[in-house]
Amino acid sequence: MNSKAVKVSEYLARFDSLISNLAASHSVESIAPRVHIIKPRTLSGANDRHTARLERDVALSMSALIHGVEVAGLAILVELLELVTRGELALEVPIGVALGNIPAALHGVRFVERDLNRSFGRADTKTAEDRRADELEGLFSRSKWLLDIHQVKLPIDRPFWIFPFTRRGYEFARAVAPDVSLITHWGRSFSQDGQCSDEWLNNSGGAGVTIELGQNGFDPVQIANGLRICTRAIQVATNVAKGGGLEKSTNEKYAPLYTWGEIVPYPETGEPVLTPGWHNFKIAHAGETLGIFKGQPIKASVTGPVLFPKYPDPKADGSYASERPAAELVRILKEISETDLP
Repeated sequence: MNSKAVKVSEYLARFDSLISNLAASHSVESIAPRVHIIKPRTLSGANDRHTARLERDVALSMSALIHGVEVAGLAILVELLELVTRGELALEVPIGVALGNIPAALHGVRFVERDLNRSFGRADTKTAEDRRADELEGLFSRSKWLLDIHQVKLPIDRPFWIFPFTRRGYEFARAVAPDVSLITHWGRSFSQDGQCSDEWLNNSGGAGVTIELGQNGFDPVQIANGLRICTRAIQVATNVAKGGGLEKSTNEKYAPLYTWGEIVPYPETGEPVLTPGWHNFKIAHAGETLGIFKGQPIKASVTGPVLFPKYPDPKADGSYASERPAAELVRILKEISETDLP
């Protein structure tokens, strides 16, 4: 077992221990393995005044490890549970905590059979990820908001929100962290391979948002930032449950708002075609060469920051897999204002 797998195992053990300890002071409902709802004992009665105001009985759920290599969220939820256990974070409303693809995390891979974050809302239960999505839906279907914690593969100089647009999701993200850049989209699914967690919740009556904290790994800065965002999210959800509104956490100006300017499709080949050196939020200029395919340049049609550039992972022998790593080669963002939102 490599060092990262050992660390994942240690955090999983801490997660389980903290959930067990919380049962002494809170009401803990287990939906599935490592999928739990935590309530203060004062909310265990059916007539609780805050619970009565909730459209769903879980004010906020937070999920991590939806992709196995994105491990910071695991550490964040453990640190959050530590705060609750020590009494440094007092819960006034029910919250949910969920760990997604644990086998993938232990093996250090994004997924085992299929992408868990493309497996929500599917009738198929053939793969482990399909079955895990069904379990997670048991919690998400009871949640007013979902905060899904992710990381990205390539270097990046900032965290960012990214989720399909809903007014409730947008206002929630801006209230939680107005200083974080926000990417949203509408009119089509993020992926043609299946629904992401946030999209599934949006289609099921709740509101889902996703935070991308930085490059994959147990980075202490990302963990501290993610913990700040999660604790603030609990405060915002609690305020709404008490009858309050969704206000910004500070008076500072909103961070930039983006949507898709261009989605460049991945050519029907497994060979790498993207020019080396692209990374998240690096600016591409209209007419600039992004890569080469069959001797011809692939050029950007718009100017903007790039997002999720796809470089196929080489096999051990140095060759590349024959399948495409994704439907798109790269996305290019364009900055918009609130008046552009649907």
